[in-house]
Order: sequence, then structure tokens, then C-alpha cells
Amino acid sequence: MQHQETNTISGKELGNQIQVEVTDQIKKLKLIPGLAVVLIGNDPASERYVSIKQKAALNVGIVIHVYRLNEAVTEEEVLQTIDWLNKDKEVHAILIQLPLPNHLDEDKIIAAMDPKKDVDGFHPENIKAFLADSSLFAPGLVMGIIQLIAATNEPLPGKQAVIVAKSEEFTKTLEHALEPFEITSTLVHPDAPELLEKVHTADIIITAVGKPHWLTQDMIREGAIIIDVGTKDVSGKITGDVDLSCWNTASWISPVPGGVGPMTVAMLLKHTVLLARLSTEQNKN
Repeated sequence: MQHQETNTISGKELGNQIQVEVTDQIKKLKLIPGLAVVLIGNDPASERYVSIKQKAALNVGIVIHVYRLNEAVTEEEVLQTIDWLNKDKEVHAILIQLPLPNHLDEDKIIAAMDPKKDVDGFHPENIKAFLADSSLFAPGLVMGIIQLIAATNEPLPGKQAVIVAKSEEFTKTLEHALEPFEITSTLVHPDAPELLEKVHTADIIITAVGKPHWLTQDMIREGAIIIDVGTKDVSGKITGDVDLSCWNTASWISPVPGGVGPMTVAMLLKHTVLLARLSTEQNKN
């Protein structure tokens, strides 16, 4: 059987377009959007991601401050920092860089943020609001994935999507975000016995496992669209879930790096501007 050529869904190109739009929006605003990033510990991958976000924010005209906390910081100290940022009127958006050290309760720390400053959109109140009304603020990661799928220009209604991930918040919000496109989603845990069967019949595979190259050519159907959300630092190189062999069978793949990563950064900038605008409108009323 002759294999089709796989197309790249370039998050870099799409992300650059969004950054141009964001720069224009900031020029029209009567204020400078402020973003605070809380970085705990010195995980090399987190350091790299924060550095990318800093550079992108400065490029578009967002003031970004990184608050670095020691690996051994107490939960109380983290919560105090968040409380202080919640009250700072010049901070319109807060990002907690994940993952956190094991001794910290991730859910508790995310829930401590003012929902109106939660730029990632994973505060429980924001997830609840989005699940009730999909026209509202969706998590940046989820919106980035949706835009990558839409960028294929493939007819999407009726397609079957399989989301392979462990995080319930992520899978639930992504499933909800796919509904307006009339895409049917199935959520599969990476350890589920039915994983291979579900993946093999899927039109769209969204993998967020963080296990390098686990998804191979023999596991997917011809013409599948694959969005690779999984990232792992392998000897200093960012590697995704998707094996190179899939490039002979899939119709579209978002690569790692250069796919979901740049889109997530672009959505972070876009959402920072949105939160800044909403806070200004709120202060007027």
C-alpha cells in the first residue's frame, strides 16, 4: 500500500500569527498588561519554558515578572505569594509553572489564585464555568489544541477523537471544547486495556502521556490527525509521544517541538491581554 505524505501542523506559524494580533491589541489598550509567573524549584524543563514565555511576553509588550521560589518552599509561603499577587492591581494574570515539587498540593495552590487572574484557565471555578458554557474562557492548552486541529482545514463533523491522558480536568475540558465541531470524543487512560483498540480506529488522536515515542505507526489508522501534547526531556532534547514511524501513515501531525508548545505560549499572551481588558472594564463599572 502506498503511504500518503504527512503534513505538519505548525504551531510555530499559527503562534506567530497570534502574537502579531496580540501586539496590535496591546497598542490599542490604554494600559500595559501585567503577567506574574510563579516558578518553584529549578527543574531545567520548567526553566526553559519560563524563559520562552518571558521572551514572547516582552516581544508583544506584556510586562512579565517571574517569582522564583526555592524547591523547599513551604505551602504556606507559596499561598502567601499568590495572595499578594491576587491583590496587586498591576498584575492582571497569574501563571503557576507546573509541575510543582511533590510536597506541594497542586490543586490547592491553583485554587488559591483569583479566578479572574487565572491565565491558564485551570482554576476549578473557571473549569466549571467553561463546562457550563463553552463560549467562555477555555484553558489556553485546550484552545491551542483546538486551533491546531482546525488548521488542518479537514471536514471535522462526525470525526472520532481519542484523547489519551491521565488528567481529568484536561480531558473533560478538551472533550467539551471539541463538541461545537461535532467531533465525538473518547477519553482513554494510557494504562487502559482498550487503549490499542480505541487508538487504532480514531480519526483524531490527542496524546498527552509524556512517554517518548509510545505511539507508533502500527497503532494508528491511515489518514489519522495526531496532536502530540506529550513532552519529555530526553538528554536535554524535548521529545514527544509520537514515534517518527507515524509520519508515513498519518495525514497531519503536530510536531514536538514546534506544535502545541508555541500555541500554548501564544494563548498565554492572548489570555493575558483578555484578562487585562476585563479588569479595566470591571474597574470602570
